[in-house]
Formats: sequence, C-alpha cells, structure tokens
Amino acid sequence: MYGNTHTTTSVTALQTTLFRHEARDIVRACVNASEADSVIFAGTGTTGAVHKLISALALTAPPVVFVDTFAHHSVLLPWRELAAEVVRIPETSEGILDVSFLEAKLKEYAAEKNRRLIGCFTAASNITGILLDDVKITALLHRYGALAFWDYASAAPYVNVDMNPVVPGIEQGLAYKDAIFISPHKFVGGPETPGVLIAKKKLFVNTVPSGCGGGSVFFVNRESHGKLSLKEQLEAVALRSGVGVKGPPWLKLSERNGPRHAVCKVCNWKMWDAWQDTPNLVILGSRQARRLPVVSFLVRHPASGLFLHHNFVCALLNDLYGIQARGGCACAGPYAQDLLGIDEGLATRYEELLVEDSQLDRTHLRRYQEHSEREVLRPGFVRLNLAYYLPDDHVHYVLEAVRQVALHGWKLLPQYNFNPETGEWKHIRHQVFKDRKWLGSISYKEGKFSYKDVEEESSETSIDFSWQDVLNEANTILSNAEKAAHRAQLADQTLMFDGEAAELRWFLLPSEAQQLLEGMHPQFQASPFAPPKAGTVKHSEGQTKEKSAPLCTAVPKRACCLPKEVAGSQQFRWHAPPKNIFKPFLKVSLPPSSGHIWKFVHFDFLFLSMPSTVKQHALHHLNNNFACFFAYTVHVGAVLRVMPTFYMKFPEIVKKYLEVLGVPYFYEEQCIVEQASALPECTSICSFCSRMKRGRIYACARREGYNVLALGQHLDDLTESFVMSVFHNGRLRTMKANYLVREGDLRVTRPLVYVREKNLRKFAEEKRLPVIAENCPACFEAPKERHRVKQLLAAQEILFPKLYHSLKSAMHPLMAINRTGIESALHQNGFNVQDSDSD
Repeated sequence: MYGNTHTTTSVTALQTTLFRHEARDIVRACVNASEADSVIFAGTGTTGAVHKLISALALTAPPVVFVDTFAHHSVLLPWRELAAEVVRIPETSEGILDVSFLEAKLKEYAAEKNRRLIGCFTAASNITGILLDDVKITALLHRYGALAFWDYASAAPYVNVDMNPVVPGIEQGLAYKDAIFISPHKFVGGPETPGVLIAKKKLFVNTVPSGCGGGSVFFVNRESHGKLSLKEQLEAVALRSGVGVKGPPWLKLSERNGPRHAVCKVCNWKMWDAWQDTPNLVILGSRQARRLPVVSFLVRHPASGLFLHHNFVCALLNDLYGIQARGGCACAGPYAQDLLGIDEGLATRYEELLVEDSQLDRTHLRRYQEHSEREVLRPGFVRLNLAYYLPDDHVHYVLEAVRQVALHGWKLLPQYNFNPETGEWKHIRHQVFKDRKWLGSISYKEGKFSYKDVEEESSETSIDFSWQDVLNEANTILSNAEKAAHRAQLADQTLMFDGEAAELRWFLLPSEAQQLLEGMHPQFQASPFAPPKAGTVKHSEGQTKEKSAPLCTAVPKRACCLPKEVAGSQQFRWHAPPKNIFKPFLKVSLPPSSGHIWKFVHFDFLFLSMPSTVKQHALHHLNNNFACFFAYTVHVGAVLRVMPTFYMKFPEIVKKYLEVLGVPYFYEEQCIVEQASALPECTSICSFCSRMKRGRIYACARREGYNVLALGQHLDDLTESFVMSVFHNGRLRTMKANYLVREGDLRVTRPLVYVREKNLRKFAEEKRLPVIAENCPACFEAPKERHRVKQLLAAQEILFPKLYHSLKSAMHPLMAINRTGIESALHQNGFNVQDSDSD
C-alpha cells in the first residue's frame, strides 16, 4: 500500500503517512532520542544523512573537524569539499583512538575564538570492526565546546545506539550526542531503506531546506512562499523512498535478538581459535581492541613473500564455497593504507600509475569505469563479516573455508585469468556469466506480470548437502590443483608489468604459481608494502592540510541534451557533409578506373541498413550529395535495424525523420536473444545476433527489390575488427569494402571505410540529426572485447597520431577483396574458419 504523504484524505495516503510517523517514533524509541532531537529519513544511507546535516548547519566559515583514522569516505569527504580544516586523530598501540592526543588538539583549537569545532567519529571501523568508546569521547568533545557527531553505519546492527545515555559521575550531562548517522540497509531486512539522521533540533539553523520543493512549504503564492516550521517535516521533502520507511522493523528485530555484542565476542574468539595455525593469513588491525566480527585480511604466499590478489581470494571463496566476500574495499582509504603499511610516497606512486590518461575521450569511448590498463595493481584486501545471528555450523564453515584458501588457494592460480583493466579474476571455464538474470525477461504480454525463469527455478528440486560435504569437495579440488596446473598453457605474465608497474606489483601471478607447481624456482621481487604487526600501525598524525575545494561551481546557462521529440522549430532536411567525410567517401565511390575500390552505378537500388546511429545518418546525406554532384540516379530505401533485445523500442523520431526526407523504410523486428537462449549452446551472443540480423536484412532487401546493401562501418570499425582478428583468430582479416553475397544477387558496400568515427559524430551533432545510442544489453560478458580494443587503439593514438593512417594502408588489400570465401581458400592448411558475408 502506498499513497502520497502530503495528504490524508484517502485511505492509502493516510496509511502511508501513518507508517512514516510510526517509523520515526520507532527509531526515536530505539535510539533513546528525546524531544530535543529530530529524526529525519535522509536519502542514501550515511552519505545522505551527512550531507543533510551539513546543509542544516548553514556554516558561514570552514569549521575545524576532528576525525578518527577509521573515517569512511562518506563522512570524511563532505568536510573536505567544504574546505574544512580536518584534524586526523591517530591510534594508540592497541589500535584505538588516542584520547590524549585528541584532548591536546581540542585545547589548542579551543583557544581560537569564533571557530566551530566538530568531532565526527566512527563508532566501529567498517574494515576491522574495532569499536571506539563513544561515551568517553563525546564527553571530552563537549567539555571543550565541540559538537559530537557519530557514524553508526557499521556498528548499529551489532551494538545498542544511545543518543542520550545516562552515565554517572563527572560525565553526566556531557555524554549526549549531537547527531547520529545510520545506514539501515546494513541491517537484516534493511535493503532499500533510506538513511537516518538523528540530530539535535538546535543544529537546524538553515533557512532553506536541503531539498526545497513540494512538501516543504506552508503556502505558495505567485511572488513568494512560506516554509514549514517543523524541521522533521521541512527536511523530509527529500525522502528518496516513501515505501522504504518500513525500515524501522530492522531496529525492532535487532532489539529482540538480545545481547548482540556478547555474541560478537564469541564469534571473534572462534575466529582467532580457528586461524591460529594459519600463518599465511594476515589479519589487519589489532586483536586486542574491542571489535565486531568484521575482519579484513590478506593471504601471503610463503615461498615468494607476495600476496594473493584479494579479488582472486574472493573468487575462490565464491566458486568453491559460495561465500560472498568483498575484495578491495577502499571506502576508508587512509585507514586502509595505514593497515597495509603504505606511506604517502608509495600511495602517490600507486595513484599516478592507476590514474586514467586524461586525454582519453570519456564521452565517445563509453568507458564503464575510470581506470588505466593496470587497475589490477590497486592494493586491497578481503573483507567479510559474521552476522550475530549465524548458527555455529555456519560460522565453522566460513572460518574453515578461509583457512583452506589461505593454506592451499594459491595452487588454483593457473586455472584463473585476470583482467588487468578491471582487476577481476575468473576461472578459465567460467568467463561468461551464464546464470545472469535479465530485467528484459519480464513480460506483460498477457496483461500480467510474467517471468519465465521463475517457473524454471521453482521446478528445480532442492539438493541435500551438508557444509562438511562442500568443504570435502573443495579440499579434493585443491588437492588435484597441481595436476591441473601442468595442463594449463600460460604465457610469461611478468612481461605485462614493466618499469614502475613491475616494482609496484605485490601479488603472485598465475604463471609464477604454475612454475612453482612444476618444481621451478622463479625469482621474486619483494612486495612494495607489508602490513605492520598489530600495535605498530603507522599513520599520519595531527592536522592534515587538505586541499581546499571551491564552495560551488558556476552552472553554465545553457545545457545540451539528446533530442526526444521533434520541436516545432526543428525542420529535417538534407545536409552537405564536410570535406573530412565527403572526400574519403569519394575515394571509394568513384569509378574503378581511378584505382578505387568500388563505385555507384546508374539506377542502382540502394538499401541502407539503419539503426539510426551517426554513421547510417551520414550515409543518407552522403548518398544524396553524391547523386546531386555527379547526376547519378540511385533509388534509396532504408531498413530500420532488427532489434536484438526484449525491450528496445525504435524512437518514432527516426521514422518521422525518414518520412520528411522522403526515404521509404521497412521496420524489421525479431527477438534474437530469446532465440539464442533456446539454443543448446551459444558461446557468443554477438556473433549469433550478427548472423541473424544480416539474414533478416538480406531477406528484406530481396523482398523489396534492392540490389545493393550499404552498411555504415567506418575506419574505426574496420581497424578494431582487424586487431581482434589478429589477436583472437590468428588471421589477417577485416570487413570488406565491397563484395557480392554467395547467391550473387546482392552487393554489399561500405562507403565509409576511410572515414573516421569522430568526424561522423561531429557531423551528426552539429546538424542535430536524430541519433539514438547504440545500447545493446544482450552481451553475456562485459566489457566487450571490441570495447577493450577501442580503448587500446585510443591510448596508442595519443602516442602515435598517425596510427589510423598506417593501419588503413596495412588493411587496404584486405578490405579490397570483393568476394566471400577467398580467405578460407588461402588458409586451407589447418584453418577451418568459414567466411561469412559479414566480412
């Protein structure tokens, strides 16, 4: 049940409003909030709560903010962006906050008048689970006039949260907290719930709410408006999920589970006991400090002194045991560097190595992440947590699985591939995510929700197994790993890392593991970092001079967007392409007597395959310009590209566009992905999709009486295909510029083989052609191989500006082949790859 919370006249709206009020009351009761405290649901977890509080403070000058070493980026970075003076308080030898150092700094800054002092501390580290004494630290902050803000994102599911604790003695009256941040999605039953901010009402001095809009106003007239006075209502306007306020039952569930912290102590004892004979397992953080059952660790390979990559360890825990651990976890970067033993100089070297080349085109390359080709070198660790409600046999299973991986996991390295661009590790037999679920599989064809995989899943019979059976099976696989390593064919992967990259490599490679399993003794370079022993963690102490960020950036007065509909003033018409497109087009369009690849013929019936990308639009305008310039008569039609997915719809603007230009079009639709999923085996959905679309287009061209099919692949496309063919098929091959299909009744041409993609894109953008994005989610593996090659070529072109000119010359004999089947005839000595009309 859901209704608008701005009204109570309907039963759904009334019930939703009451749910929200009740949810706020539940939170208030569970955290011991008083009438002086506001409870506000704030968007996305702790991040949303922190930003809302900073907005409420309405700071006129940068404050002094004291933070602990545990600080999560969600808590630390907003203060940095505010240009605050951040003072980082170090740890003691026991791994907890140095209270004496904090008091010294408070005395120092309290002497400076008119400066807002704020303590923003973490109740428990999300990396090590180490707990801080919130009562003692809060009282100390208040003694020197500082505000006390606490991040309970990691701690709240395990400990009691008390906004106004009652403590005896000198601390009485000073232990109350000024603000608390909670991330309910970390609780049992908490996913999709908004963040929670509990703060003293006196802190809300802002006159404009952080999310000004509907629901925050009392009355609006034509010239002005009046705002609500109650802060909880005023700030609730930005609530991300009205249904998400169902979250407070997670608090009630936690309360019902009794003394959670006592259970956490037992879990920790079990951890240390299970791993005491596993010297390869490097636990990060102090074991003496009070901590939650949250543990981060590295696995050291004893013979080499190097570590196993954290993502490889996570892959083993997933593949062998089904345990979902997290690798990397750089969400508290400074603390992670302390724990790993990485000083500022080494951290800078890693950052410079990992940063993406700023010259790369992030817009047109459609890069999914921001990283270099050496992302795998980013330091990290494995993190997992033992929930307080886990049965004993589950806890034993997880601990024994980690122990097995720590002792023998390196032996499986030769069976895994890693992607240096993303740092991902996958088993050689599981490179494709075959069990992926698709939103596009949801259907409403019969007027109701249906998802075919649900029926298939429900029909599967459950398999009886014990945790010990899984451990035994994993142990068998690890025991047979040495034999499997002898069968693996691995190149010398050390060649991937040269110079600075070789010096900063800290993990064992699959090829090195194979050499060790074969009895060889390769030379190893020591890891550039090593986690210090417990009690010797080094850290940067005291005041850290943060780079000031501008308080705001001017917003440009104009913005650009893709066209969604035909505006009244927008008139579609023919355009003359620029010289950097038309001249290369002419090189392949003039008569063959001039030495070029192919020509237009009088009265050809030209059929354009058109998915409405920049290259197909350019073909229309090039053809029209060519026909007018040389007085050729070419009858043009267009096929709107066959859709390969379940849910893509062809924009009506493209159909309107063709109608205005007077170009007849034929719309073909086929659910190719559904056909592919029905096959016994489909190793490449892209290859299958390409064949199916091509056959459908050929059939349409013949049916409508066309004898020439023009495809829009440009020089970048041909170059990428050439590199991929050399890399993966061992053949010098690319797409042909002009050829006859096997039946001899249809000629396929590619008039843009000398034209660069960037020039076509610029033409389409300048003329505001109705372009839709090439977005096919049907690929079973990401990132696609073509995408990786595009990135590779883009990086090389930065170093060698004439790269594409050289590649064009090298590919010319290949693209000039005018019939299919020739390559296979030339490669009969062992090659059975069949040519296709896609060449």
